[in-house]
Amino acid sequence: MCVSKEKKLVVEMLFNNWGATADRLTKGWIEYRIDLFMKYALQSLLLQSSQDFTCYLLYDPNSEKLIQETLKKYPPLPSNIRFVTPKDYQAHVIQDIREFKYLYRVYLSSDDMYHKDFIKKLHDYTPRKDTVALIPQYGYIYDSVQHRLGKFFFWLPSYGATLIRVDEYLRGQAARTSWRDAFKVPREFINIKEPIWINHIHGQNTGTTFDNVLTWKIANVHDACSLDPWDNGKQPRAFFGPEITEPNEIERILKNFF
Repeated sequence: MCVSKEKKLVVEMLFNNWGATADRLTKGWIEYRIDLFMKYALQSLLLQSSQDFTCYLLYDPNSEKLIQETLKKYPPLPSNIRFVTPKDYQAHVIQDIREFKYLYRVYLSSDDMYHKDFIKKLHDYTPRKDTVALIPQYGYIYDSVQHRLGKFFFWLPSYGATLIRVDEYLRGQAARTSWRDAFKVPREFINIKEPIWINHIHGQNTGTTFDNVLTWKIANVHDACSLDPWDNGKQPRAFFGPEITEPNEIERILKNFF
């Protein structure tokens, strides 16, 4: 099968190379987070109906020894999924994209999940010529401790992709745009009213809890996936609901993600 040279999809995960968590360089934090990755995000990547992507998990060089020691406890990762330092990441990406027209920076946290067809849908999708960001606003929140699941709408999720011309990237002229900048650039909403990601609550989250999101309601709205795309970055909008309580339905949904 001939692989298109139009776009190269690089899934970018920030593992512990940023300073939001004080204990991110400790043995306990690294072991816990790598275990989460192996059980959830990795399984989601392995489940993808298209394996035409490369995934890099970026780690702080100061944790090199702990990262490598912990990874030895698990089966080897497939060749398209690697733990790398930020410096090595840049070198790998430059090598990956040389024969392509566009680099798609695709975003995922190391404990979250995509629907099994997410990568395929990105390959199949043809954006407008001026589009810089693709935003999927519809997904689920899953609490793996309580085994609770609900639909979720978020105006600017940490998923989706930003599109970069390879020639500009190789010349060092590409804008440093990430998912956080999606409302500042030409954008399109994708997978509209279709839950395409899981925001995973696992007991040691720094962002939110399942009980918190139960209160995120909008008057007269009962289904998060009934909302139209929200393009108003000045007035952020999020919505939870409904919670899915039927055990067989929960299992059916989760099987599409990991």
